[in-house]
Amino acid sequence: MTKLKIEDFLLQNYSEQTVDSYMFAINHFLKLNPKAKRYKYKNIVEYMEEISQQQPNAKYRVVILSAIKKYYDYLVMSGYRADHPCKKLNIKVNSNQAVQVQDLFSSEELELLLTRENRYQNLDTRNNVLLNLLIYQGLTSDEIIKLNVQDIDLDAGTIYIKASSNLNRRKLSLLAKQILLFSKYINEVRPKMLRGATDKLIVGKLGKPITVNSIHAMIEPLKPLFPDKNLNPRTIRMSVICNWLNEKKLALEHVQELAGHKWPGTTEKYIKADSLQQRELINKYFPI
Repeated sequence: MTKLKIEDFLLQNYSEQTVDSYMFAINHFLKLNPKAKRYKYKNIVEYMEEISQQQPNAKYRVVILSAIKKYYDYLVMSGYRADHPCKKLNIKVNSNQAVQVQDLFSSEELELLLTRENRYQNLDTRNNVLLNLLIYQGLTSDEIIKLNVQDIDLDAGTIYIKASSNLNRRKLSLLAKQILLFSKYINEVRPKMLRGATDKLIVGKLGKPITVNSIHAMIEPLKPLFPDKNLNPRTIRMSVICNWLNEKKLALEHVQELAGHKWPGTTEKYIKADSLQQRELINKYFPI
């Protein structure tokens, strides 16, 4: 049985004019990327980044990406591939400025935050849990205050993060060294701190759910550790994402999932890229 050609595949759902536009973009993509049939998510992101350097018009890039997605739809349908490498990839319009990664904190610097002790043992355990969520899971303050006890699965060693308007939902792994800490807090410390019924994981010293302002207040006394840097929950999260990419060398798509970013371009901004290598890559595919 003869396999369906890509043009015929596209004509099943689109007009001839649209198919012509898609085929032009697909053929251009394949000409510049002869190994595209085996490409992974990161390869597509890199190609779209090159396109953005040549063509800043976001609508143009949306059309190009749509065509590329159709190409991989065809490969999956035809049995050439079992996976679609860029199904969740989207173009973000009006992206923010690049992250100033040189102003962020290394993993070693972040772990110094855990050395501070509190006068009250219960608060010490609670603060340790909160800091762990900041420096190992890279959660936002808003995500932390919304966590329920039920979101922590100590048996599976996971934590479930709800979706928000800006971030995707996700399930993150707890480090082995976090299991005992979280178990102690949930089963021993938190019940002693409670002054009323609540499912919220993190409670304050008065036994009520903690607020975003309370998290910032907890970080405030730690600022003298880094007098030349801006320490707050936001820069801690930014540092964690940066370290995932540049210290631990995790794949871009994996870091996007860990951070809950809806757009790969948001994650890309944390890469400490060599500008010379970037130019060489662009010149390779787009010679002047």
